[in-house]
Order: sequence, then structure tokens, then C-alpha cells
Amino acid sequence: MLDRQSKVSRSYNMSQIRSKDTKIKRILGKALWNKGYRYRKNDKNVYGTPDFTFKKLKIAIFVYGEFWHGKYWEQHKNDHKTNIEFWHTKIEQNIKRDTIVNKTLAETGWTILRFWGKDIKKDLLNCVLKVENTIKGTKMNFTEKISLNELYGKQSKTKSIEPESHKEAVLTHYLQNSKNGVSEFYKNDAVNFTIEILQNKYPTETISQKVAEEALQYGIFDNFSCPFPPVSNPKFEFIDLFAGIGGFRLALQNLGGHCVFTSEWDKEAKKTYRANFGKMPFGDITLEETKMRIPDGFDLLSAGFPCQAFSIAGKRGGFEDTRGTLFFEVAEIINRKKPKAIFLENVKGLRNHNGGKTLSTILNVLRNDLGYFVPEPQIINAKDFGVPQNRERIYIVGFRSDLGIQEFEYPKALNIKIAFSQVKEKFVPPTKYYLSNQYLNTLREHKARHEGKGNGFGYEIIKDNEISNAIVVGGMGRERNLVLDGRITDFVPTTHIKGEVNREGIRKMTPREWARLQGFPDNFVIPVADASAYKQFGNSVAVPAIQATANKILEKLGVQKK
Repeated sequence: MLDRQSKVSRSYNMSQIRSKDTKIKRILGKALWNKGYRYRKNDKNVYGTPDFTFKKLKIAIFVYGEFWHGKYWEQHKNDHKTNIEFWHTKIEQNIKRDTIVNKTLAETGWTILRFWGKDIKKDLLNCVLKVENTIKGTKMNFTEKISLNELYGKQSKTKSIEPESHKEAVLTHYLQNSKNGVSEFYKNDAVNFTIEILQNKYPTETISQKVAEEALQYGIFDNFSCPFPPVSNPKFEFIDLFAGIGGFRLALQNLGGHCVFTSEWDKEAKKTYRANFGKMPFGDITLEETKMRIPDGFDLLSAGFPCQAFSIAGKRGGFEDTRGTLFFEVAEIINRKKPKAIFLENVKGLRNHNGGKTLSTILNVLRNDLGYFVPEPQIINAKDFGVPQNRERIYIVGFRSDLGIQEFEYPKALNIKIAFSQVKEKFVPPTKYYLSNQYLNTLREHKARHEGKGNGFGYEIIKDNEISNAIVVGGMGRERNLVLDGRITDFVPTTHIKGEVNREGIRKMTPREWARLQGFPDNFVIPVADASAYKQFGNSVAVPAIQATANKILEKLGVQKK
């Protein structure tokens, strides 16, 4: 027996075993050869002397015996009854050597495949397929990232509402859920779209499902170079409906949440969302093919849905009365998925819309038809949560009835001194933001006419020590938030304007200042033209107010500590 041999003879025999063309290696080698793959055996010119080498592709294959290389070593290291010290030393040296070989080859650009002998005996076909897929993947250079921006950035620029194509949405949702069970929900479509992409990139290759899966595992797509990637260890999961540019997501992500589904139909808003979060939102939520993409089991549904009137048949509007509205789509998703909590945001006017019937119907549906505890909605002002903007919005919060939550307290206003100067541009903005004399005179005449009629309409200049009016979509959103900024020295117009640039230093706020008024940090990317940026920030939620309210919701769910 080996244990009775001298150390010299034992060492010699072991070296012969390692270098010998064993039966199990011959089985794998023959299978690869019959498939048409030509390799080199035991190439001593490659570090570690792999059993099989594809040198041009830099693929090294090792076949290991379970005993010699310590498979499940920690479990079986005490199985030896004699020469324990020798075997422990020898096998642990082999394990250490294997680790060094693996690291050294990887650092020099090699792909390493390792097979246990019993795995080859048990499932030779699977081992051969793994080698084949690695060879194909190396030929296709999976180390070269494919940019999703380049793939999907060439879509039509003529329509603000993007035609439905879920491909990038599916891929980015899959990639951002790759470390949780939600990824399985998107996997089949993600693999199919990957096959399509790889087939176009490598037309002479046959792309199998296995190859596509390997490509996804290798991280073939360049998608995560964004300022706000998913959190590493999320505390809860949520979906983001009518997402806009991601105000809800930013707030909930700041609290440790992971977004498992996003929906938004405006093309320019989707572009901004993707640039900041690395995920393309799904489109029109009224379509069943969009709703069917929503996974199960998330904790919180968030939505800033538009205000629409209902055709109410009875005294108390119910679920069916909301059909045809966007709130109906939200309610239907709540009914299907039954999240633990809901958080809805709308304009302040919802409270009195249609004589109060709209809000009454919404509350009746949430409370009685869907079975949620919904406290009285609250008007929340952004200025009470650290941003210098007088922006009032109505918040509606709800909890699934089986959770036993019967009370909820909205966040209290923060006692923070705020002023426009805190968000004002540090350096003088470009001349294009300064009004022309002719435009300024038009605004003054317009205001004077309304003042003569007793109206308060017209432009307004926000001083540095004041807070802004609500920033809203449309010209008046900008005109009621003009500022004085006398730092300008270059009065040469940079855009086509009528007249000269005014010498009073009166200008519009910049898109970045609007972003700050909504609580977006300065590393939030603005990839769109100014006109779209004003619209997007004007439509967005105030992030700090959303975050403060969401924190209260999470306290009730036991996610956050009080």
C-alpha cells in the first residue's frame, strides 16, 4: 500500500499519477476531440501545466481527482486513519497550489475551467457543453462590454411618447435584480433578447440559450455606470409607477429600498431615469403586457398618478367607477399584488376636485374595495422639509388590513431655515438664462394689466432670502420664479432673442436650481435639453418630503427604527 512506501518512492509515484493521462482525462479529451476541438495536452509552457489548453483562446482546463485535490476537504480531512500529518500537508499544499495557479492564470487573461473526475463520469455532456460555451464566449469576447445605450439609444426622437419595446426594460430589470429571486421573473425574456443581440453582433456564430445565459453571467452588458445604482443590502422592495425621473425611487433608495419594477411612458423622462439609475422603465401601465411584468411579493407601491375625474354612478364611487382612469390602473395593480403598503402623491387640488368626489372615490376604493387602512390624506409642503420651495401636494398612505395597523402619523415639519440662496448657482449662469429687454417689458405689461383688474397674476422675482413659488410645468412656472443675479458681465445674446439682454440681472432659474428645489443632489444627471428638464423637475416630487413620509411608513412596517 502507498502508506508503507518510503517518502522518496511515494513522491515519485504521486508525480507519475499527476502527469499520467488518466482514464477520466481521456474520456473528456476524446469527447472534445470528437466535437472537432483541437487542444494541447499537458502544455508545460503554460503556468500550472493544464490538462487541456486552447492557447489562442487562452483557455486552460484542469481535471482533478477528488482525493488528491481535496474536494469537500473541510468535511473529509479527518477521514484519514494513518499518516494523517503527511496527507494533511500534501493535500493542503495541492489546494494552495491550485489557488495560486488559478489566480496567476486569471491575472494574465486566461479563462480557467476545472472539472472533478466524478462530475465527468456523472455528466460528461454537461462538462463538454461548458467547454463549448466557454470557447464560443471567448471567441465572441465576452470581456468586451456591449453598451445598452448604443443599442437602444438610436430610437425615434420624433415622439415624446415612446413606442412600446420592452427589450431594454426587461434586460435592465433583470440585471438589477440578478442577486435576488426577482431576476427569475425577467430571465426568460432577458435571455431571448440577449440571444437576439449576440446573434446580430456575431452573425457567423450559433447563439444557444446556454451561451446567452453565460453572457449575462459574465456581465456582457455595460449598464451600471450610473450615479444611483441599486443598494447592496436592501431592507425592503418597492415598485415605482408613473416614475417620472425617479423622485420616489431616490427617496426610497436612500432609505435602503430596492426597486423591482419601474413604469413611465414619457420618452424624455425615461432617458433621464435611465441615465441616473441604470434602468429603463417599462412603458404604458394601462397595457396588460406592461402590468404582467410586475413581480410578486414587493413591500411598497409608490405612484404619483395624474388627477382625473370619475363618472360616478352611485352615491359612493367604487372600483368600477374609476375604470378608464389612471387611478384604476393603480388600484388594479394593488388588487392583484396586495403590497403591504401604498404611497400615492397628487396635486393639492385633488382634495376639492369635482366637488371632492374624486378624492372620496379614491379613498372608498382603497378602504372598502381593496381592504387597506388609509388615514386621512395630508397636505405636505416641500418647504417644511429642507428645500426652499412653497410646494403643497397631497399624500395618501395605506396599509394592508391584515397587518393590523390602525394609526399613522405623517412627519412633522422640520425647523430648518431655508432660502433660495442655498440652491443658487455658485457661478454666474450662461447668458441664455437672462431675459431680453423686450421679453421683460412684455411680462411687466402683462402683470400691470392683471393688477388693474385686481388679479395677482404675473411674473415674480424671488430674492435670495426668500423661498420660491411652486415650480410647475409651463411658462408661468418659470416666470413666477425669476431671480436677480447681477454677476453677469457678458451681455452678448447666445440664443435668438428679440432685443438685448437686460442690464438689471433678471434671469430664469436654471434646470439645476429647479433640481435642487426638488431635493435632487448635484450628481443627479440632466441628460436632456432645458425645455425637457424644466418639465421633468416641474412634474417631479419633492424628494425630502417623500423620504420623510416614506420613513414613517417603514417605521410602521417594522423596517425602520423610530
